Formats: sequence, C-alpha cells, structure tokens
Amino acid sequence: MLQSSTPQLDGAVKPTEKRESGLLAPLRIGVFRRIWVANLFGNLGTWAQSVAGAWVITAAHAGPIMVAMVQVASAAPLVVLSIATGVLADNYDKRKIMLVGQLVEMAGAIFLTALAFLGRLDPSLLILAVLWISLGSAITVPAWQSAVGEQVPHGMVSSAVLLNGVNYNVARAVGPAIGGLMLSVLAPSWVFMVNTISYVGLIAALWYWRRDVPVHSLPPESIREGVVAAMRFTWNSTVTRLAMLRSFMFGFTASVIWALLPLVARGRPDGTAALYGYMLGMLGIGAIFGSLLVPMLRRLLGSSRLISVAALVLAGMMLLLAYAGSLAVIMPALGVSGACWIAALTEYNANVQLLVPAWVKGRALALYQTALYAGLAIGSFLWGHLAETMGVSGAILSAAITTAISALLLYHSQFPMLDAGSVELVARSRSKLTQLTFDHRRGEVVMAIEYLVAPEHATDFVALADDLRHLRLRNGVRYWGLFRDVRDGNIWREVFLVESWLQHLRMLDRMTLADKALIDRARALHQGSDPPKMTVSVTYDSIPYASTDVQTKTPP
Repeated sequence: MLQSSTPQLDGAVKPTEKRESGLLAPLRIGVFRRIWVANLFGNLGTWAQSVAGAWVITAAHAGPIMVAMVQVASAAPLVVLSIATGVLADNYDKRKIMLVGQLVEMAGAIFLTALAFLGRLDPSLLILAVLWISLGSAITVPAWQSAVGEQVPHGMVSSAVLLNGVNYNVARAVGPAIGGLMLSVLAPSWVFMVNTISYVGLIAALWYWRRDVPVHSLPPESIREGVVAAMRFTWNSTVTRLAMLRSFMFGFTASVIWALLPLVARGRPDGTAALYGYMLGMLGIGAIFGSLLVPMLRRLLGSSRLISVAALVLAGMMLLLAYAGSLAVIMPALGVSGACWIAALTEYNANVQLLVPAWVKGRALALYQTALYAGLAIGSFLWGHLAETMGVSGAILSAAITTAISALLLYHSQFPMLDAGSVELVARSRSKLTQLTFDHRRGEVVMAIEYLVAPEHATDFVALADDLRHLRLRNGVRYWGLFRDVRDGNIWREVFLVESWLQHLRMLDRMTLADKALIDRARALHQGSDPPKMTVSVTYDSIPYASTDVQTKTPP
C-alpha cells in the first residue's frame, strides 16, 4: 500500500489554500472557450459513433469477447504509446502535436465511414477502424492534458479540468441519444459521417490557437532519454505512483460497465439501439450533476477520500445494474455511476496537473492515462470472458466485489497535500565556465557536496536523507549516496552520479521551489560561514585528448 513520502497527507483542503476558482471561470478565457466548444461537438460525434459501432457489433450477433474487444481496441494504443507521445508533449509544441493527432483520428473516421457506405463494414474491420482512431487519440491526449495549464491561469486549472470532464459527459449524455435517434431512421454510415465532420471545428480551433512556445535552452530529449527520465521521476514521485495505482484499479473494475452495457441492453425484452443510447446518456447525465458536487465534496472529504468513496458507491451501483430487473432502478443507478466516474477521474487528473512540475507533466499525465486505459483494456477483456462462463450478471457482480475490496485496501493511500505553487521551476543562473573541453553527451558526471554538521544536528540531517535521495533521483540522477568521513565524523558527503553533462544541466533546470526548500533545509544544518563545498567531475573517457594546456570552453 503506497503512503506519502512526507508526513502531511491530504484531508479536507485548508481554507487558506486557493486550489480552485469558480467552475465556469475558465470559460471567460477566449482560447479555452473556443477549444472547449469545438471539443464539445467533437465529443458529440464520437459518442454518437460509439452507439452506432456497438450496435453494428451486436447486430452481427458477435459474442461477448468481440463486443469487449471494441473497448480493448480503443484503449490499447493509449496504453502502448502514451509515454512516448508524452515525451513529445514535454519537448515540442503541444499545439502541433494535437493537430497531428486530430488529423490521424479524422483519417480513421473517414476510413470507417467509407467502409460503411460501401457496405463492407464487419466487426473485424470496425475494430480495426477503432484502433486507427485510437492511435490518433494516443498522440493527442498527453499534449491535450498538459496544455490545460497553458490555456488558463494556474488558479483555474482544477476548474478547467472539471469543465473538460463536464464537456465529455455532456457529450456522453446527448451524443448516444443523437446516435440512437439517427440509427432509428438512418443507416450507421450516416452516423459515422457526422462524427467525421465533427473533427473540422476542433482542428480549426487548434490551428488558430497562438500559444507562447516556451524557449528551451537545452536540446530536446530523445524518446529513450525522455522515457527513462519519466520512469525515474515516477519511481520517486508519490503523486504519480499513487495516481497510476489507483486509476488502474478504478479503470480495471469500472470497465465492466462500458464493456458489458451493450449486452445488458440487448438482453432486455425491450432492448434496442435507442435503449443502449439512453443508458449511456444516463451515465453522462449523472456525470454532469456529479461534476457540480465535486468541489464541495473535495472540500469535505479531501481528494483521496473522495476517490475511495466514489469507488465504494460505484460498487453498490454495479450490484443494482447486475440484478435489478426494472429500468426504474437501473437508470438512476447508471446516473450515480456516472457521477462516481467523473469524481474519481477529475481528482486523478487534477492532482497530477497541480502537483507535478512542468518539465515532466506531459509524461506524468501519459503514465496516469496509460494506467487507467490499461485497467480498462485488461478489465474489459476479463469481464467479457467471465460473461461467457458466469453470465453478464455474474461478471458484473465479480467486478463489484473487486471494486469494493480495492477501495477499502487503498483507502489510507493518500495524495500528498502540497502547495501547488511549490512545483514551479526555480529560475537558474547561468552556469560558471568549465575549464575542460569534453563531450557533453558522453561519460558520467559525479557531483559531491560536502557538509559540516555538528553532532547534535546529525540526526536531523540523516532524517532529510531519504527526501534528498528521492529529489535527486526523480530529477535525473542515476546513483545517489550519503557518506560520513571516517576521520572527521562531522563531515558528510552527498554524492550522486549523472549519466552525462547534458543530463546534469537538465537536472539543474528541473529544480522546483519545493526542491529548493528541501535543499535549503539541509544546508541550514551546515556549519561555518562558507557554503557547503561542491565538486563536479566528468569521467576521463569523455575528454577527447589529454593535455595540460586545455582551452576554456562551456559545452553547448
């Protein structure tokens, strides 16, 4: 069970902490409003298409596994590619990345529409088209998520994330109904065409967004470097690890609703495409009303408790979905399920948005999304298999029990209660000129910081060691150690190894205000008028030649 690496855990938000603005405040920002409206129409088209696609599968009398494979195809690219596209989002223009992703999605939608009009659409080709569209989504999502903070002021980020959730769920409430109504009078091909056209507005809104592209003093990371940096950060970041664990479990168990709801609708005597659309619509309506309650519930319960309560309530709603025969019970249960879904996902996203530094935010959000969609994909596949052997109700019951157990086990695992401003990056002064000419991309760099600590402060200094270790490792250090001099017990040396000089410079650029505050606490225990002695060394094989007459040069 994960616990915070700091003693402070988040309960109710303190009155002095201004974490959120009014829910509608971000809509006053022109850029956010235009993209939000365009995205609403895009989401409406997507959800209308999802109804048509699900009904094409069920009308072909496909089994539960084939039905569940639609969900697997929609989630798999996000699981496999999000971390790589997250690296791109952190290093390149997010707007251009989103445009490329949207064009790929639109091409997949055109492919699906053409197959439908030609009469060649079968379940296998439908799943292939869904996979194609999801590839575009995998390119878009990390950049989309991390760009929220560039569209609105920092104090509006939580509200903007919640509004994006409202957008998605308004579309989920209305889009399936539109899809169901269209299917009652038109062929699925026309629904697919409407979705294809819906991409135009969002592409136009992104095209006319003129964002301030941050100036990077260092060259962008390669995919390998970016992935390694993200893994190091995640291993030493409580926020990211906890968001991944809890979102995976939530997606794994909640996926039963998305995977088996078409079968729940088809299994009823009055089961039609319209009924399935209405059921999805109730999930969306519940999410809309739930989003209005999220700020109040967050203040009362705290972020982590809210997630656990949402999961426990969702488990109860699954039981009603499995065994309640009346639509008068099932429909409200779906509405409450939608509210639980939006509450949990909003809190996961907002915590990562607010508590992760900008240099790795795209990757952290990608890892969170990867965990969520991995849970959705694996869960959908599992519940589809169980539905063949245990029946639909038995599979949903199994998911409900798993949801309740995981919520109880993770109840005490809480997100750290940090000041969101503490993850702002520290402005770094220009490095001093080095006295060696060397290859800045090759060979390790060793840094050693020597502290003089009085015996009465040694215990406090050692107590900071674990936090210092996590700080260095998550910012790019390969090895970290703390050593005590055997001849003078008052001398302590913090030693860490970085894989290259370029990585060393990146490590310095990644320091946040919270990191600096921790380092200042360690330095406050240092005795003497001079600051701690620091040495920086490079491995000999990064120096192209040995010479006693070396020109002064700073690597680029």
